[in-house]
Amino acid sequence: MTFRKYYQVFKAYSDIYSPEYKKRLEELEPYLLKELTKKGKVLDLACGVGGFSFLLESYGFEVTGVDVDEWMIKRAEKYKEEQNSNVKFVKADAKDLPFEDDSFDYVLFVGDSIVHFTPPELNQVFKEVHRVLDKNGLFIIHFSDLREMLPMLRSSKIIGEKYWVSKVLIDKDEKFLILEYQSSEDYFRVKFNIWGKVGIELLAKLYFVQVKSLKISEYSYFQVYKPKNKPKLQA
Repeated sequence: MTFRKYYQVFKAYSDIYSPEYKKRLEELEPYLLKELTKKGKVLDLACGVGGFSFLLESYGFEVTGVDVDEWMIKRAEKYKEEQNSNVKFVKADAKDLPFEDDSFDYVLFVGDSIVHFTPPELNQVFKEVHRVLDKNGLFIIHFSDLREMLPMLRSSKIIGEKYWVSKVLIDKDEKFLILEYQSSEDYFRVKFNIWGKVGIELLAKLYFVQVKSLKISEYSYFQVYKPKNKPKLQA
C-alpha cells in the first residue's frame, strides 16, 4: 500500500509531457512567480519527477529537487538529461535534509505532498525546512484540504481514465483514509494522511509566520510563510 503505484499510473504525477501534468504546472505557475520575485536558490521538497524544478529553472533559479522515492528520482534524472537541465536531484528524506543551515532562498512543498506525512513526521519536515531556509527566505506550500473533501469522498466514487475509486475507507478518528483504485485488470490501495487547513497552519506556526493564504480552487490552498527568528548560535 504505497504511493509508487499511484504515481506510476497517473500521468499527472509521473509524465511531465502529459496534458495532465502540464495542467498542474500551469495552475500554480502564476502564484509561484508572484512570490519568487528575486532569483536565488530553490529547494523543491518532495519534487517527484521534477516538473516544478524544471519550471523554476527556466525562469533563472538555481534548483535542487529532493524526493525519498528512488523511482521518482531516476525518472527526474531521465527528464533532466532529455531537457539538458542543470537541476540537482537528491534522493533524501524531507525529515532529515542533507543540506547546511540557511542554504536556500525558497523552499517549495507543492503538489499535495503533505498527505505522505503523519503529524509527528510533518513537524520534523517543518523543523528541517526552517533550518535550511535563509532567514529572509520564503516557504511555499500548496495542498488540498482532505478534511474539507471528506463529505464528497464519502458520497461519491471518483472515476478516472483507466482506474476508478472502488472503495473509500476512512479511519474512525479521521486521521487517515485509504482509497482503493480499480481497473479492469487490477487494483491497488493508497493511504493518505488527512490534513486540513487549520491543522497545517497550527503546526506551521511553531516555525513560521504566515504571509499569505489563498484558496485557489474548491479544496486547494496556496500559502506563503517566512521563518520565525532563528536562535543565535552559542559561542
